[in-house]
Amino acid sequence: MELALSEEGARRVRVQAQLLDGRSTTRRNVAAVVSQIVGVQAQDVTAAELSIRARTRGLIRDDIYQTLTDTRSLVLTWSLRGTRHFHHADDVRWLLALLGPVFGRPGRRSQQLGIAGDVGDNAVRVISAALKSHGSLTRREVKDLLARHGVDSSGQAPIHVLHRAAFEGVLCIVPDPDGEERYVSLDDWVPQTSPVPPDGAAAELARRFLTAYGPATLADFAAWSGLRAVTTKQAWTAISGELSDVALPTGSAWVLTSRRKVIGAAANHPMPVRLVGAFDALLLGYADRSLHVLPEHARDVNAGGGLIRPVVLVDGKVVATWKYQSTRSSHRVEIAPFGALTADERAGLEYEVRDIGRFLGTAPRLMLNARQTAS
Repeated sequence: MELALSEEGARRVRVQAQLLDGRSTTRRNVAAVVSQIVGVQAQDVTAAELSIRARTRGLIRDDIYQTLTDTRSLVLTWSLRGTRHFHHADDVRWLLALLGPVFGRPGRRSQQLGIAGDVGDNAVRVISAALKSHGSLTRREVKDLLARHGVDSSGQAPIHVLHRAAFEGVLCIVPDPDGEERYVSLDDWVPQTSPVPPDGAAAELARRFLTAYGPATLADFAAWSGLRAVTTKQAWTAISGELSDVALPTGSAWVLTSRRKVIGAAANHPMPVRLVGAFDALLLGYADRSLHVLPEHARDVNAGGGLIRPVVLVDGKVVATWKYQSTRSSHRVEIAPFGALTADERAGLEYEVRDIGRFLGTAPRLMLNARQTAS
């Protein structure tokens, strides 16, 4: 029997699956949270940290770095859509095997930068050998190394070599709280095992996507993963026997049949106020974001160039954008609401701002756009 959800119900189901409901049992396990949503985009590491905060309870920023460097159960590398992500260590190998041939293959830009063909092949080998010999390299050391082997290090060539090397499983990234980053050998950092066989990787990714983003569509899966249409269709077909239709006001979507009972409960449970970071997974998971972002506010959230601003969620709907402003003498969270806020919503904002301060080790003030008043 087909399941029907209202827009409100669909938003709530997605928020619950994204661990933004405040009730998850994995609240103090950074790697488990990241695994649940199949990665956190980390082009901006601070934004990724803030999105992880919104899905956890009691963690501080340093806990993320300890997970990266001590237990190494969290890994930073290039993956979905060709962008940087935090991933659970168990997911890195099979994701790279699936995504590497799509995003790591040298293309026109590599030719323009002079790192296609033998030059690019040699550059990757040089980095691999240096990492095995020295243990790690900084960005400056990578540039100097490549310059000695015929690569123009004055422009974008070095980062493109690193990008390719990451997709070929040569390296991963270790960020630093102070903004520096270094590159290490993936073989030394992550066990050379994978729980997912290569011929089942695309189907597993589709399954994991629907676990964390359903109800969703094939178009959503394609936009989120960045995989070719033929691959996403094959993956969707491979798990078709595990899917249930969902009727939404915006059209048909799908969920994993195994999640139907959870979906029914989540749809009737209001979701709390959450401040999530830029490029948050909830918004990156869909080709059509209209369930969460009203069309008249789409440009406020996505101003162009792929930038997804930090947003305020109230019961799964984006009601404001926000930013964290810090100087030597003050810290503040500035919120730009799209409309008037209720007293309960204001209280939720104040709680979240205090929690951001706890997470970062600061004490920010809440500042609302002066044109908006509570109702």
